[in-house]
Amino acid sequence: MPPMRPNATSQPPRRLLTGRRIATILVLMAVLLPAIAYSLWWWQAARTVRDGLESWVADQRANGAVVEHGGLTVHGFPFALRAELDKPHLATRGADWQGARLVAEAAPWNPTRIALAFPGEHRLSVVQPGQPPVDILAPTGGSGDVTMRMSGTLERLALRFTGLTAQVAGQPVPVAALDVGAAQPDQPPAERGVAGLTLTLTADGLTLPDGMPPNLGREVKRTELTLRVMGNPPRPEPASLSAWSRDGGTVEVDRLALDWGPLAAVLSGTLALDAQLQPQAALTAEIRGAPAILDAVKPMMRPNEAAIARTVLTMLARPTGPNGEPVVTAPVTVQDRSLFVGPLRVAALPKLVW
Repeated sequence: MPPMRPNATSQPPRRLLTGRRIATILVLMAVLLPAIAYSLWWWQAARTVRDGLESWVADQRANGAVVEHGGLTVHGFPFALRAELDKPHLATRGADWQGARLVAEAAPWNPTRIALAFPGEHRLSVVQPGQPPVDILAPTGGSGDVTMRMSGTLERLALRFTGLTAQVAGQPVPVAALDVGAAQPDQPPAERGVAGLTLTLTADGLTLPDGMPPNLGREVKRTELTLRVMGNPPRPEPASLSAWSRDGGTVEVDRLALDWGPLAAVLSGTLALDAQLQPQAALTAEIRGAPAILDAVKPMMRPNEAAIARTVLTMLARPTGPNGEPVVTAPVTVQDRSLFVGPLRVAALPKLVW
């Protein structure tokens, strides 16, 4: 009996890929592959952010700073890279900053532009030997933004805080708003006369403690400072400052302005350090309301000094202000821990300990 052949009709039919199925697969691949690739790229970018922050913390600790926090998280997928630092604490020579939380956020496609937020309470304490401590409290935090270069160096920083209180020698000084800015060049300056760091500071609405001269009042409407650190910026320690100073390092004060009651003053010039690392300065001041200053400091002067000062101010004044208001243009110098306006020594300055 011959063997039976399998019935060809009993085999399952082969399924052939139709044009519709091929199109469906291609569409799925076109959608899923970029999504998968973007997800992998985002997680790699998040890891880079985490590694960069941990490396920065390690570098600061190696330089002697105290850097602590209660935890670091990186999240925000898919449309943001958000790093959150819980209870940040940074302490360096003479300064201590502690806060509730720090949040840095950037778009994944533009990671060099970073928005900053400081939720909760933040406190900065500055302590110098022989000087009263200064505490700055921001009870509602602040905000800002930073621009970094692809090389990892700072290009620009801007911070804003409102509703602060500064404690100076135990006396509270409310500050309505404080703006701080910084900018650095692309490469460290290799020669003198090139700014390695530009700093700006603006404080609005300062309320001074009781006991201020009545002719000036307690309200300082606005204080502005713009300066450039020439050369490679030093660390705030004697060896680094001494080397920077010997190499010709200076600070160019482009604008130091004060709007306090009847007093309006604008100064500009150069700051430097002497051999004992004490500040010395050569500035030019334009002062409106100079008699108010003289009346304020008169109790600290001998009678003959006050009379000479009034004569000198009268000689220096020119009717160049609004409506012919007299404006005093005079050199302001700091030397041997003394402050001079023109030839007059108006104040002794405390020793600065680094």
